[in-house]
Amino acid sequence: MRIEGIREALKGAKALLNKMQATSGLALNRVGEGVITEANRKVRETYNIKAADVKSTLRIVYSSPDDGEVMIKGSGPNLPLTTYKVTPKAWNYRKPKGVKAAVRRGDTKAIKSAYIRTTDGKVRVMTRVHPTGQGPKRTKNAKGDYPELPVKELRGPAVPVMLNEPQVIKHVQSEAKDRMHKRMDHEVKRLLGGFDS
Repeated sequence: MRIEGIREALKGAKALLNKMQATSGLALNRVGEGVITEANRKVRETYNIKAADVKSTLRIVYSSPDDGEVMIKGSGPNLPLTTYKVTPKAWNYRKPKGVKAAVRRGDTKAIKSAYIRTTDGKVRVMTRVHPTGQGPKRTKNAKGDYPELPVKELRGPAVPVMLNEPQVIKHVQSEAKDRMHKRMDHEVKRLLGGFDS
């Protein structure tokens, strides 16, 4: 007895399997794009930083159908302190004020010996490398002043450090899982609908 239709069914199943493999890669890539937005939002819940400053350092390493994974990478150095919430916004020579910074939301701190300075058109928070009375002896400059050099710019954490916060990691992983389930359900239904037709 010869049973018809098995060969055609196997071909159809194999075609569906190949489509599913490619679809899973596309779904992963779309989930990665959505998770970047969620990572950005979660970071800004903890840190006083603008969305553009976070987004500019993030990138997606796209998945191939065989990889079964997609990676979000953050790169870049420690950010200038002025990237976060700093007061005053500019130095007032007539009414100088101490510098305060809130890198994390709700955590404002006064920074001893720091001052605001504009160089190359950018506002920076600077401090002396050696506190007053410490370090090498100051030398007189051409203006007759004794500048307390060297100075350095103060910086806050880099974006990769923020991404590694436990609450950020937990939220991003949860979002990725939920989004992947929803995306795959949608793709499977779409493929099966096309396969049935």
